[in-house]
Amino acid sequence: MGLQMPNPLIVSSSGLSADLEGVKKAVEAGAGAVVLKSLFEEDIAAAIKRTKSEIGEFHPEEESYLRQMGMILEPDEYLGFVESSTRLADVPVIASLNCYSVNWWVDYARRIEKVGAKAIELNIAPLAIDSKIGASQLEDDLVALVELARKAVRIPIAVKIGQYFSALPHLAVRLHQAGADGLTLFNRYYRFDIDIEKVEFKTGNPLSAREEFIPVLRWIGIISNLTDLDIAASTGIQAAPDVIKALLAGSDAVQLCSVLYRGGLGAISTIKENLEAWMGRHNYSTISDFYGLLNFKKCGAYYQRLQYIKSLKQ
Repeated sequence: MGLQMPNPLIVSSSGLSADLEGVKKAVEAGAGAVVLKSLFEEDIAAAIKRTKSEIGEFHPEEESYLRQMGMILEPDEYLGFVESSTRLADVPVIASLNCYSVNWWVDYARRIEKVGAKAIELNIAPLAIDSKIGASQLEDDLVALVELARKAVRIPIAVKIGQYFSALPHLAVRLHQAGADGLTLFNRYYRFDIDIEKVEFKTGNPLSAREEFIPVLRWIGIISNLTDLDIAASTGIQAAPDVIKALLAGSDAVQLCSVLYRGGLGAISTIKENLEAWMGRHNYSTISDFYGLLNFKKCGAYYQRLQYIKSLKQ
């Protein structure tokens, strides 16, 4: 997205990038960029209610739930966090907005730009739970949010979406036309589980597994050559081989999260060293030497029915 990064390894929006100390540690560990923990639209709505002295309308259970989810971060404090992070880091700092409507958050996008964020990642996760809302409307609403953001700011905009769309290539083209500069594939939805003894909900495994990387790889390979959108791979990336596969498929960068929770921020330097070692073994001096070598444009059959047919014949 025009950002100058020393390497393609980005620390994803998470608790790891929720404060200045976390940002500092990520940079010291060798991250090529850092996406700050998201400011949720619910945070902004809650702050507005407080400003208007309408906290009585905010149901206590609702506020408790938001706090448990890491929300209620106070938007003005978030702006200060963004500004301080950009001053601290010598790599790009990307702010993150988790939004779902055209309310409130647009003004904060403008403020985030003013305090120095190098880009904004719109974390948008529409979930079809209303039978009256069709797939086309969900996509139209998503595109409208991006158009709104593009009108509000000049800095690059990345859109982080889930994989549950019926025609991702078409949606990617629409998002690019709406003003997006990049895509993050994919947003990992909050996982819940059910405790059958207590007969109540509980938190599912918050960390991704390598098996979740397969659809990421497929769709990066398919989408990467359709537009000028830069793509960041996200979800299921556990080690250097996953990073290499993503780059071969056409990803411009990768976002790391679960692997850092499991192995610490030191995993960044390990992945970087193993990536460089692999490049040396294959006589690649830069990432551009092998970037996209196995994308859909060059190996389309492998992304479609060929491997399916082969597996049936085995």
